[in-house]
Amino acid sequence: MWTPGDRALVGDFGSGQALTDEQFRLLEPLIPPAKPEGRPRTTDLRNLLDGLFYLVRTGCQWRHLPPPPAFPPWRTV
Repeated sequence: MWTPGDRALVGDFGSGQALTDEQFRLLEPLIPPAKPEGRPRTTDLRNLLDGLFYLVRTGCQWRHLPPPPAFPPWRTV
């Protein structure tokens, strides 16, 4: 039987492995900065990484990635 605690661990769409603050802090320096002359970023990079890790973890196809607001559009991820 699912309890609220179980659902908190699993998260939306069964992803359950969203990056923690500490994990994102470790990865953040590896993300290249936006180019000053380019268009400003509109995608949340943490959410994008969560989408990538979801794909790797579940083995789902790109087009079957859960739609926004769970993750960015599959073309962006």
